[in-house]
Amino acid sequence: MVGYQDVLALLGGRAAVGKGVKTVADLDAAVSAGLPRAALDHVVEYAAPPAERAKLRNRVVPRASYQRRRRLSAAHSAATERLARVAAMARWVWEDDQKARQFLWRTHPELGGRRPIDVALTELGAREVEEILARGIHGLPV
Repeated sequence: MVGYQDVLALLGGRAAVGKGVKTVADLDAAVSAGLPRAALDHVVEYAAPPAERAKLRNRVVPRASYQRRRRLSAAHSAATERLARVAAMARWVWEDDQKARQFLWRTHPELGGRRPIDVALTELGAREVEEILARGIHGLPV
């Protein structure tokens, strides 16, 4: 199953988030305190094709906020962690980065024809995407 280490890796690891992150509670504290911008950059680089990266980043954190601040707000950090969590789960289910990205960027019938990457930008949407991915863990169609 996906652990905090998988999420941390997509956020850029301890080098990006902080060397003190050794547990899920530490990661939660880092998110609450505000992640560095680099964490968002890392997850966007993993999750999005090059042509979509700026658009995705700006949907998570508005461009003006991103440019003005070195650290993300708690709310933007939570959105960044959520995106990393969904991407990490897709990576774990598909065991292939390219297939995980394809899943995230293709429309899905169980999401009303929306793309998982779009739905995952809200907490409820992320849970919906995680439920679909959880079926893949058990060998059911995703």
